[in-house]
Amino acid sequence: MSYCSVEDLRRILPEKVTIGDQNIGTPTPGRTSSKRSNITPNEAKYYIEYGQQYVDARLRPFYACPLRRTKNYETELDAIVTAGTNVTVTVRDSGSFGIGQLIRLQDKTGYENSTITEVISMTSFVVDSVNSTYTPDVTKVSIIEYPDPVPLITARLACSFLLDRLYTSEQSPDVSNYGKTQRNIARDAMDDILSGEVLLFGQEHTGRRFIRGSLLDAYSSPAEVQKGQEKE
Repeated sequence: MSYCSVEDLRRILPEKVTIGDQNIGTPTPGRTSSKRSNITPNEAKYYIEYGQQYVDARLRPFYACPLRRTKNYETELDAIVTAGTNVTVTVRDSGSFGIGQLIRLQDKTGYENSTITEVISMTSFVVDSVNSTYTPDVTKVSIIEYPDPVPLITARLACSFLLDRLYTSEQSPDVSNYGKTQRNIARDAMDDILSGEVLLFGQEHTGRRFIRGSLLDAYSSPAEVQKGQEKE
């Protein structure tokens, strides 16, 4: 699974850059222009993979890569959930749940994952589909996700790679300023992870960067190298 979704990429891209299957212009009454998608969802996934490769390459000295999804939050189910589509899930407090998040319903017999499509109140939200029936007291509801800020870093990198391609194809400067800014922001966030300022909870460590400091005279890692020269 990718560290971010195509929808994450849509939120980062400028308004005029669209992702969709609409490859020909669609006439609109009263308008002379037509709307055309710049890139297909499948092509967008390739750029997300390129961003993921960069993230894995930078993190591999300290974390086992690719990273894995973990339970970021868990609470008890508060009302019965019946199999179907557009199913309402009720918990004690839905404040930690948001649209687009992947959640897991788990009881003593098994589990399944669903995606939140709507948060309707302070105690309930709607998921796209559920295949089994779950009862309170024995069911846990968990948020399953990659550690912050990895999804945002990946989306910014994928966005920058895509924009550079589009700008070059239109005979504009070979690198877009917006794409350059997104890369620099992503690199700053990556440097925070490498320096230990941001910890990726739930991930396996592969280096000595995060062991007890008293066991070492000093840290020795690529994070100590100044990264300013990488900025564009």
